Amino acid sequence: MLPCRSGSRLFRGTRLSFLLLLVGSCAASAGDRKHRKPTPTPAAETQKEDLGLKNIPLTVGHEAKGLVLPNYDLEGHLLGRFEAATAARLDENHVRFSNLKMLTFDAKEQPDFNVDMTDATLNLETRVIESKQRTKITRADFEIAGDAMTFSTVTHQGTLTGNVHMTIFNQKEIAGGAAKP
Repeated sequence: MLPCRSGSRLFRGTRLSFLLLLVGSCAASAGDRKHRKPTPTPAAETQKEDLGLKNIPLTVGHEAKGLVLPNYDLEGHLLGRFEAATAARLDENHVRFSNLKMLTFDAKEQPDFNVDMTDATLNLETRVIESKQRTKITRADFEIAGDAMTFSTVTHQGTLTGNVHMTIFNQKEIAGGAAKP
């Protein structure tokens, strides 16, 4: 019988070529790894900037209903919580909220102020929220309302303008003794 008709040599040759192909491809991929540049990981500063209200997951022109957003500072401490009936991104730097209820937190992450706005616009660069509608701020010891408001979500400082009315609930506690009638 002729050696090539038996098939054993053909089968052995196929196995050998497959094995050489496998070894060659493994060696080639291992060589590529040595010459690859490492992919840069995002810096810690970039990750800190992504916290808070900087990256609201809305595209320009779309509206979201029932949006709840936390607001964090650069160290990751909770500054506030936004609950809006609707939210729409006006452009890359502005988001409009309707029926916004904003809860701010103090340094110990305990609830501090409740801010109710019927219509407000947030500037994502400055993190200042503005409302030209009647706005009410409540805390355990007072309530204040005004016709328009500008509020920094970072520093928790703001201004109320227009017909401003304030009610103080614990006047004795604020005065430090007996309140004058």
